[in-house]
Amino acid sequence: MGGRPFMLAATAAAVLSLAPSAGGMQSAGGAGEPSPIETALAVLERSSRPMAVYTAMAGTDMTVVAELSAASIQAGRFKDGADVAVEAVSNEGTPVARARGRIDAGAYAALVPITIAPGIRPARVTVRLTGPPAPAVEDWVKLPATPAALVADPLAYRSASRIAARPVAAFEFARNERIRVEWRVLGALDRRAARLLDRRGKPLPVELPLSEDGAKKLLAVDMSLSGLGHGDYLIELTAGAGDVSERRLLAIRIK
Repeated sequence: MGGRPFMLAATAAAVLSLAPSAGGMQSAGGAGEPSPIETALAVLERSSRPMAVYTAMAGTDMTVVAELSAASIQAGRFKDGADVAVEAVSNEGTPVARARGRIDAGAYAALVPITIAPGIRPARVTVRLTGPPAPAVEDWVKLPATPAALVADPLAYRSASRIAARPVAAFEFARNERIRVEWRVLGALDRRAARLLDRRGKPLPVELPLSEDGAKKLLAVDMSLSGLGHGDYLIELTAGAGDVSERRLLAIRIK
């Protein structure tokens, strides 16, 4: 694949923020834009690329996850690990932040934290993997302008029997894996709920084990995927405080 970038449309977590207005409740996004469900599902197409990239914003903190795809792992690409270079740029292409990380041998994924200056919202993040003798791989994601006040974008981790948890950017899972999804709490909440939806957004009769860690300011869902059939699903979190409500959608695919 060389260093040619792949064009991606948005982060994995679709965001819908609701607040009072003169006309009632209004949603983020406008006419002609993809729906939150369409935006969330778009991430599932990244699993076929050599590397998947995912970003999560929490105030001025950004977390970038780079994960090798199943095909890259099976082909032995970057089997000795890889260096990760991350660059966030503005709409004009001006760099606003850079960071480096490392995918250790056998780890297959890296989580790279970046601090963004207050008042700056990156428009795009580029990630480049280098680890000779494999050719370099580069990919980028466009960031939607959807700042959050109550809960941050989710971060997900996969694990399995005798396999340690690792961060997820390619949201394709085997049924013998577990998923843990974490949302950082940014403000005081008076309500929170989690549901499992099908790919059309219809609620499914599956109870999600939503927990809250007040000390770490985290909401989390930790569950086995063995009870789910093959297909695409949406994990929905809704959180609110007073008249303000925020919704997060995270898409996953069970192989």
